[in-house]
Amino acid sequence: GIEKPGRTSAAKTVRLDDLKAWNDVSPVYKDYRGDVMHRYCSGAFNITYSNNTGRNDIVEARVARDKKNVYFYVRTDSLLSSRSDKNWMVLFVDMDRDKATGWEGYDFAINRKVSSDGYVSVEKGEGSDWNWKNAGRAKVVVYDKVIVISVPRELLGSKGKKLDFEFKWSDNMQEEGNPMDFYVNGDVAPSARFNYVYSE
Repeated sequence: GIEKPGRTSAAKTVRLDDLKAWNDVSPVYKDYRGDVMHRYCSGAFNITYSNNTGRNDIVEARVARDKKNVYFYVRTDSLLSSRSDKNWMVLFVDMDRDKATGWEGYDFAINRKVSSDGYVSVEKGEGSDWNWKNAGRAKVVVYDKVIVISVPRELLGSKGKKLDFEFKWSDNMQEEGNPMDFYVNGDVAPSARFNYVYSE
């Protein structure tokens, strides 16, 4: 029920301060627009269901690479909320595509810790639980609706290797360590338990 993804574009070095550099990067990973609406509804037996965790509506993601770095691009439908918000625009990466390694298969969590000096945290998962250990930092530039991150291949264990990984963007997770939270709170791209796949 979705479009076939475009071909992976050739390797290129991306300057983080040049958004036009992303115009010819493919594939373009899309996500539903308008799925961060706050919910408030009366139920049976005087129960009221409410959820106002929707915050940043993720609509598009891209990936580029060169010999030294992997570059991640994500765009939201409206202006991004403050970087100081909790669980703000976290990128989960499953580098080995093995669900037996890392939390729910995700080997890395990028931007899970707040930083304001032009860098974001890169953490590596230890074991299968929600247990993250600092692995280093990655450069970041935040625009009104776009985030661009440059992660050294060495940090991801992909130096000199062809890339074949899965990834997922998550904003405003409420119950850390519970993958079912992806269905309920904030926004994720792609939806639910799905991942995007990037392969050379």
